[in-house]
Formats: sequence, structure tokens, C-alpha cells
Amino acid sequence: METTRNLFEDLIKKLETISEAGLSFNEAEILKFLKAESKKQLEIFDKLENSIKLQNWNEAISNFLILVERINVSLLFLLQPTNYSTLVNSRISSLFEEYLSIISLYVSSSLLQLRPNLKKIGIESITASISSNPPSINISMVIKSE
Repeated sequence: METTRNLFEDLIKKLETISEAGLSFNEAEILKFLKAESKKQLEIFDKLENSIKLQNWNEAISNFLILVERINVSLLFLLQPTNYSTLVNSRISSLFEEYLSIISLYVSSSLLQLRPNLKKIGIESITASISSNPPSINISMVIKSE
């Protein structure tokens, strides 16, 4: 979805406008991580959308799983107690919250794009769930037997 992509591009622009000069060391490191990871995730999302358009289903599923994996690594890093307590009262806390909303939208948007094509892909069903400990998005797929 183009709007999902635009939301992430806008977040990346906001992250890039924040000066590290006024941030603590931990805030600056989290900001660097968010910038880099957001760019990587946008790149994977673009590859996913392109592979869906081209009906390259193996690549689409692979990119979807890579995207979820990157999101899970980000969640583990950002929601560590030390990092989370840094973010709660930080100048970048609103951007962190925006990031969390966008990654949820990424996963749901990706699932919505894949669902109409499940028969073509050879998947019977695909579901997503969220775990709180450790914080992660879990994907479950049932592959059709031939």
C-alpha cells in the first residue's frame, strides 16, 4: 500500500531531522538504530510489494518473513528495560510510538496483500499474533500438501 510506505518515509524524515547534540548517549544510540532499521525495513517492504506485483511468491514469502524477523529484532532491542526507560521520557518518544504503530501497519498491510493469493502461493492459511514476552510478532502458515 502506498500510504503505508509514505508513513514510513515520513517517519524516516522526522528521525533524520533530530539533532543528536541535545540527546543523551543512549537516546542518540537509539535514534541511530531507529534510523538505520527503519530504512532497512522500508527497503524490505518495497521488495515484498514488488515481488507480490510480479507474482514471485517464493520471494514474497521470503521478504515477508525477513520483514517480520527485522521487526522482532527491533522490538527486542527497543523494548529492553534500559532502552524503554530511556525512550519513555525522551524527545524521541513520540517517534518511537509512531514507529511501533507503523510496523504493526506494515505486517497487517503485508498480510492483506498476500491473503488473496494464498491459493496461488500454496498456503492454506496465514495468521499473525503478538506476544508480550518477549515482545514479538509471530507468524503461522499452513502449507498445502500436494
